Amino acid sequence: MIDWPASLVREVAARRCVFFLGAGISSSAVDADDNHPKTWFEFLSEACNLVRDRLLRESINHLISEKSYLLALEGIKSNVDPAEFRTLLDGSFNNPGFQPSDLHSLINELDSRIVTTTNFDKIYEKACNMRETQGAFKVVNYHSDDLCDELRSDTRLIIKAHGSIDEISKMIFTRAEYHEARSKHHRFYEVLKAIFLTNTVVFLGCGMEDPDVLLLLEDVKIMSASEKPHYVVVKDGDLSPIVLSDWKNTYNVVPLKYGPDHADLIGEIASFRDEVLSERATTGLA
Repeated sequence: MIDWPASLVREVAARRCVFFLGAGISSSAVDADDNHPKTWFEFLSEACNLVRDRLLRESINHLISEKSYLLALEGIKSNVDPAEFRTLLDGSFNNPGFQPSDLHSLINELDSRIVTTTNFDKIYEKACNMRETQGAFKVVNYHSDDLCDELRSDTRLIIKAHGSIDEISKMIFTRAEYHEARSKHHRFYEVLKAIFLTNTVVFLGCGMEDPDVLLLLEDVKIMSASEKPHYVVVKDGDLSPIVLSDWKNTYNVVPLKYGPDHADLIGEIASFRDEVLSERATTGLA
């Protein structure tokens, strides 16, 4: 079981912690037919089938098998029919049948004021709407100019760092699109970097192969200069000790391991929630 650091429990209780939700959290959702949102591997494999040139398709599939997702995305977007790709995106990330999982609900109950995600879907937003005691919240996309003003308010924020399925043309998939967004919306990313520098960050549902996580971490390397670490929750055995050591040494991100099964994460987050709520009750932070 995860031995949740007491300092982290205090940070979350005091709402000085930012949760970063990756694709693994979205994939825990389910629809009426017991289908889950696609993983990155599944989505890219399906998208690659839209590439009509056989040799190019084989080359992209090889990149996917090696988890070179950024390069695979570049190859796919540059060589598919835009209308077909848009249809695939809408079907993959805009399925209203997907219902929030217990993980979504537990994260919501932790009641962080700021949740950042690179997920395009709106499943976590649905979980927020379903919680009757949840205060008002707003969704801020990377192309919005309102992040600074919203940070000065009491409103809970969901920051969509790579856009939303609501605006497919502004979704960030590739490294080229990321750098273009950084150029056009540099103020947003400066504010986002400041948030990550001044709060403890907990990464949930993120793997080292997740391109969204890698792109963001490249922009906040300066975090590693801090004496207080950030955390990533990972299943024991999923990542090599070398990778986990790199997270710690390069990005000041300390792994918190659970397992042996993915399903064990629900119990771990439930225990974490109980510790946080107890801390809030004790310190009057509720």
